[in-house]
Amino acid sequence: MSDQFTPDIINKLQAYLRKAFGSQALSVRSRPKKSDVADVFANDKPFGVITLDDEDGELTYQFAWTLKEKPKPLLPAEMQRLQAHFRELLGAKTLTIRGRGKLKDSAEVFVAEESLAILSVDDDAYQFQMAILEMDLDDII
Repeated sequence: MSDQFTPDIINKLQAYLRKAFGSQALSVRSRPKKSDVADVFANDKPFGVITLDDEDGELTYQFAWTLKEKPKPLLPAEMQRLQAHFRELLGAKTLTIRGRGKLKDSAEVFVAEESLAILSVDDDAYQFQMAILEMDLDDII
C-alpha cells in the first residue's frame, strides 16, 4: 500500500473520474510538496481534492469538494439547481442529484444509473464526498 500519489495513480484517478463523470474536462494533479493530496480541476479551474485513506489496510481515495454558498434544504427545486450547476462545472451531461427518501440534508449524486457520491448540507456550505476504492482503479490502464 502506498501513502502517496505516484504519477501512475494520478493518471488512473484522472482516467477514472473522466470515465465516471463522462467528461474530459476533469484533471487530477499532484501537489509539489504534498504527496498525500491531489487536486481535481474542471477546465483548469481547481475545485476539489483527493486524499488517501489507508484505514485497516484498505486503500481508498476520498474525493471531496466544498460548494461555498449558504445551503438550503435539498428539496426538488434546490436539487435541480445544484444538478444544473454540477453538470456545467463538470461537463457531465447525465449527472443527476436525487433525494434520499425523507432526508433533506443529503442527496445522492448519480451519473446515468450509477450512484457515485453523496452531497450533504453543512451550516455554511454543501459538501460533495466520493469514495474511490483501490479496486476501482484496477481496470484503468
